[in-house]
Amino acid sequence: MFNASPFRLKMFQQCPRQYKFHYIDDLSKIYAKPRPYFTMGDHIHAALKDFLSIVPVEERTVARLENLLREKWRRYRKGFEDLDDEKRWGERALDQVRWFAQNQDLSVTPIMVEDYHKTELSPKITLVGKIDRVDKDAEGGLHIIDYKTGKMPEETDRTQLDIYALILSKKQELPVAKVSYLYLVAGEFETLWPTTADLEQAADYVVSMVDRILAETKYPAIINSYCGTCDFLKICPRKDEIPGLAVDEEELDF
Repeated sequence: MFNASPFRLKMFQQCPRQYKFHYIDDLSKIYAKPRPYFTMGDHIHAALKDFLSIVPVEERTVARLENLLREKWRRYRKGFEDLDDEKRWGERALDQVRWFAQNQDLSVTPIMVEDYHKTELSPKITLVGKIDRVDKDAEGGLHIIDYKTGKMPEETDRTQLDIYALILSKKQELPVAKVSYLYLVAGEFETLWPTTADLEQAADYVVSMVDRILAETKYPAIINSYCGTCDFLKICPRKDEIPGLAVDEEELDF
């Protein structure tokens, strides 16, 4: 059974060689290094999870969410160049949670928060994914929300959201009414209303990508905009073709 997640499929699509290093050769334990944006994102997600699932509605304030973020931050502080760099990322994180607490309906109690989901798509494919949040909308349908702590892209890639909708459509009695990215930096929702055709297209995409992965034998390295942050750049067979390829970590979509 092949476990297909949006992250796994996207990695193969971007660079089959990176996929091989990560999923087949299991080299992440050797080459992976902490990144400040992953550390920040993880702490924001953890703080929002507790804020909406543990903290009573009457105690949900800006100060309480800020303190939750500081509490989560103390768990680990990896990937920063120095204390000044950590402070910069910490202030960025505080700005995001402040916006959330000041602008969102804090009386909402999601029906699911940061849950892992798994469902069978076919006899050989299992869909897996960790969904940040699921609310029940006013009409009684499900609203999937994925938090984004990086920049808001010029074009929306709906694949991740449609796969999440596909997973829940196979597990829940309630229909998936809408799916959203919530960009905490921009302070904006980007919402889509998936149709049956969208879910069928997502299923076709997953099947097609898994077939490509299982048939791949050469795993070519593909130069793309994320090469500068790839953990395996040092051992990439095309590393000499991308010297000086710089990526502004503050502009990444994560």
